[in-house]
Amino acid sequence: MNIEEMKVVLAKVQLGDNRQVDKATLMEWFDTAGFLNGPDALEAVRMHRRESTDYLMPAHLIRNVGRIHEQRGRQMQLNSPDRCPHKYTADGWCLLCATEKAA
Repeated sequence: MNIEEMKVVLAKVQLGDNRQVDKATLMEWFDTAGFLNGPDALEAVRMHRRESTDYLMPAHLIRNVGRIHEQRGRQMQLNSPDRCPHKYTADGWCLLCATEKAA
């Protein structure tokens, strides 16, 4: 995701627990979890809020995005990459077969 998407993710986090988010917080979260896809990260925040009362940390986001990818894999029965119509995320991973976009 880009820095603007991370701002949206942190705004969602902030709404849930009233934490103070400043530039340093934004940059730390971006450094730790900025490799995630923005929409997946937002869904990961929602998952955390539904399932846990723990204070949300980047590790929770990363773990939940992994769960999202696993669920997609099961739903799509992991298409063979050579037959997959590929729907790439902004970070270059196919949502359907979990292969990385060739450079």
